[in-house]
Amino acid sequence: MIIPKPRSLTPAAGTHRLDATTTVDGPAELVAPLRRLLGPGTGLALERSEAATLRVVHEPALPAEHHVVEITPEQVTLTCADPAAAVWATQTLRQLLPPEALSAGATRTEWELPCLRVEDGPRFGWRGVMIDVVRHFMPLRDLYALVEQLSLHKYNVLHLHLTDDQGWRFECRSHPRLHTVGGTRPESMVGPDGPTDGTPHGGWYTQDQLRSLVAFAAERGITVVPEIEFAGHVEAALTAYPELAVPGHAVDRVRSAPGISDYVISTDDASLAFVLDVFTEVLEVFPSTFVHVGGDEAPRTQWLASPESAALAEQRGLPDAGHLQRWFTEQLRDWLAERGRRLVGWDEICDEGPLPGAVAMAWRGPEKGVAAARAGLDVVMAPVTATYFDYYPSELPEERRCIFGLTTTEQAYAFDPLADLDADSAARVLGTQCQLWTEYVPDLRRAEYLLWPRACAHAEVAWSDPAGRSFEEFGQRLAAHVARLDALGINHRPEAGPLPHQQGGTGIWQRGPSAPPAEEPLALAEPGV
Repeated sequence: MIIPKPRSLTPAAGTHRLDATTTVDGPAELVAPLRRLLGPGTGLALERSEAATLRVVHEPALPAEHHVVEITPEQVTLTCADPAAAVWATQTLRQLLPPEALSAGATRTEWELPCLRVEDGPRFGWRGVMIDVVRHFMPLRDLYALVEQLSLHKYNVLHLHLTDDQGWRFECRSHPRLHTVGGTRPESMVGPDGPTDGTPHGGWYTQDQLRSLVAFAAERGITVVPEIEFAGHVEAALTAYPELAVPGHAVDRVRSAPGISDYVISTDDASLAFVLDVFTEVLEVFPSTFVHVGGDEAPRTQWLASPESAALAEQRGLPDAGHLQRWFTEQLRDWLAERGRRLVGWDEICDEGPLPGAVAMAWRGPEKGVAAARAGLDVVMAPVTATYFDYYPSELPEERRCIFGLTTTEQAYAFDPLADLDADSAARVLGTQCQLWTEYVPDLRRAEYLLWPRACAHAEVAWSDPAGRSFEEFGQRLAAHVARLDALGINHRPEAGPLPHQQGGTGIWQRGPSAPPAEEPLALAEPGV
């Protein structure tokens, strides 16, 4: 019935009627999410009244985000630990109503809720989705739509990947060429080996637009965690400000190709000051405690070949120039900590040993997160083997091109973020997150197709206790849940039956270095357009 599966659900006899006479009562900060999320789809005004039949009760003794939904013929009571819990309790109510009650514009104003008692709360405090808005820019309205979709599934983190080799999407007022120059690339690759499309691609978000997104997400229980990528994945920044480059390695255009670039920033004092200018503005826009600095896939090639970098490493007492990234990340960690924030980085930040005080986002495999947790670091589990939804969702030849690899809905559901961890280390796992990189994701419709229903499965991994659930039982609930996705106009991938017509070609199902092994190579034929 409900996705993600609640901790307990006890049915009772009867139904409760919602209609134009239904009123609400409770603390303002808890009633607001209820009215905001339930009113538009049901068409109910939900005015406040002391005689309300729909009540929200604050219970601070409950753990964070925990709530109880109790429905009797006479009364609906939502008992909530905090405003986030009020959002999740309301999302449970929305899923108990007919699908058409989720979408604004319904003509009915009378609805029935089944009588029951739900006691619920999340398994993990970090339940995230990463959206890459660099490889393909996503208009602000589409981010708003995704926030609504994530909130329905009780996700509470939107990790926004804002900068990379292929573009810079954050308005930086102190260094405006970052977005005015670095925000546009000359063309995009339509496959791993070409050709290019010959069409410029770009865009960026103003700081005020991002503040608006942050506020909109917060009203729906979601924290926006920004990612500003350093010291690798910086060709867009180097195009805008060549002086940031390692001497002798200038960049003259924003990168169009996917893949890993050798280009890194120099990490000298001027570059560090520049980066701190950028992060100063980032902190003014994003109130999130956690700030992601990237830190992945930064080859040491240019640093190790540079006499200037060697001198810089010696001056800083480092073994060699290959350790400049570690030094640079430590500076960012300390600077953020002084401002009450915490650095998050992809698991490469621990390649020279654990980075105390940082959060490691384990993407290269669960074993990276296990090692970091055992070393005393907080961890977010985000491995390619189960949480990369830019991978192919099936082996069917009708699938459009994805980057490589295979992650089915069943694989996503089978992932256990706490596997191979003892109790002490498991306590270090903040949660889990799925990723949608967008090299081959040009628009919201394609993003939705790749997210749903795999993100339904991942949302349940993040929220629900593993005891008492199974993929087979999940599939039964999912079959009903897709009607909700349809009612909301979400372009989900069908789990059974033929695929919808997919305009545009695909390519070969490729296994990259991080992709899960397969016994036989899979060749996916090019479908007709």
